[in-house]
Amino acid sequence: MKKIIAVFILAMIVLAGFLIIKNFTGNSIKTEVKEFSVEAFRFGYSPDIITVNKGDKVRIKIENTDAIHGIRIPELELRNNEIIEFTADKIGEFNLYCNTFCGNGHMEMGCKLIIK
Repeated sequence: MKKIIAVFILAMIVLAGFLIIKNFTGNSIKTEVKEFSVEAFRFGYSPDIITVNKGDKVRIKIENTDAIHGIRIPELELRNNEIIEFTADKIGEFNLYCNTFCGNGHMEMGCKLIIK
């Protein structure tokens, strides 16, 4: 009887070890970040349209070329002058604006984020 219990316990330990190893060797979900470099200049952005899918993890790096610019996305409550990171959880088209006053054309400066 003791031998059967010992074999059962050993089998459970091996099974638990196998499940732990399986979770740490590529069978876990990997989150890929969709990264975009956006050139910000007086008075625009390049590219001026960014398209991602719902659920994507997104990183937008802002490359200021002539002054300090930034990006503000009011509907998603995001803003920064260097990097914006977020998970695209709302489908739609969102306007991106410069969040740092950069001259007379500042109010017209913008681009678009499309989440499908």
